[in-house]
Amino acid sequence: MSTTMGIGSTQVTNIPSSMKITSTMMNNNVQTSTSNQSIFSNFNTSLNTGRSNFGSVLLANGQVLVAGGLINSSFLTSGTEVYTSTGWQFATPMKVPRNYHTVTAFANNTKVLAAGSRSMLGQQTAEVYDIVNNTWTYTSISMSNSRYSHTATLLANGQILIVGGYNASGISISAAELYIPSSNSFINTTNMNIARSYFTSTLLSDGFTVLVTGGVNASSYLISTAELYINGSWTLLSSHMNQSRAYHAAVLLNDGTVLVVGGGTGVSNAYLTAEIYNPTTKNFTAVGQMQYRRAAFTLTLLPSGKVLAVGGADWTSGTYPLVCELYDPVTRTWSNTTMLSHGRSYHQSVLTNTFVLTMGGYDGNNTRITTSEIYNF
Repeated sequence: MSTTMGIGSTQVTNIPSSMKITSTMMNNNVQTSTSNQSIFSNFNTSLNTGRSNFGSVLLANGQVLVAGGLINSSFLTSGTEVYTSTGWQFATPMKVPRNYHTVTAFANNTKVLAAGSRSMLGQQTAEVYDIVNNTWTYTSISMSNSRYSHTATLLANGQILIVGGYNASGISISAAELYIPSSNSFINTTNMNIARSYFTSTLLSDGFTVLVTGGVNASSYLISTAELYINGSWTLLSSHMNQSRAYHAAVLLNDGTVLVVGGGTGVSNAYLTAEIYNPTTKNFTAVGQMQYRRAAFTLTLLPSGKVLAVGGADWTSGTYPLVCELYDPVTRTWSNTTMLSHGRSYHQSVLTNTFVLTMGGYDGNNTRITTSEIYNF
């Protein structure tokens, strides 16, 4: 892909609305880079088990839970850990190993739903973690559909919307269902208009509308379409994103718009481009590009209103950017902010009251990353 302008420009080249996805392999090169200041600190505690493609969530007691994931290219884990003031500690493992799953806190943050997996044991099952008792319990019924690489979004009414992903045959699906905490069960809701996996779901400011963007469709093509979930139904937007993208990230900004960034094909391309979705006009507008190509990375909205982009894979060059970037919603541009000690993709970042905790991931080597790093804001 090419852009018509340099970094910071708001104009990008239009690309086809679909692109064939054939692989998600990367090579072993690790980028070395410099930045103006290091705010990340590689503190003296690491995960007990290195992992990628896992789930994480901030709990009501201030601890951070990580669950499942790949521990190398062949094996996944049911293991969980919690980050406390003294470092990472093992917690009760899940009932089954899971990867490419979702981990979602309930509204009160005292329970957590883990759903789906790429493994045969976990694809259709879901289980709930009780932080008080440190126990996992299966939901009263399984999901209606096997799925992985899907999304799970907590709604304002406490229900969790589970959408899309790959089925047991590795084909993207459009099916959606709701987890009901009061009954510990799932009910079906209407399907998306387009099947998709490796996409994003973002809860809008009203607490009930969910914006879904991009992904890989049932024919394994990258797509630029977006749709809205509103009151149990889906509306396909007439406005497409400026770039087809999967493996990207999106975050709700303080003004109610949504920043959609990066991503790639999973084969040989990763993107610099970024765009804003305006819920009033229902249109996408290109904004300044990142300075580093990123896919399978994290975006975190900071208390300042700026957005932190961490890690990811640059599939275009086969590297893993160390430099992190900040998006300024006022200028709609990106700037370098700091460096990671360890390049990583398919990792997790969690916002706490005082810092962003980034942990785990994949850097092209078979063994997954154990290190954790803190971004102080």
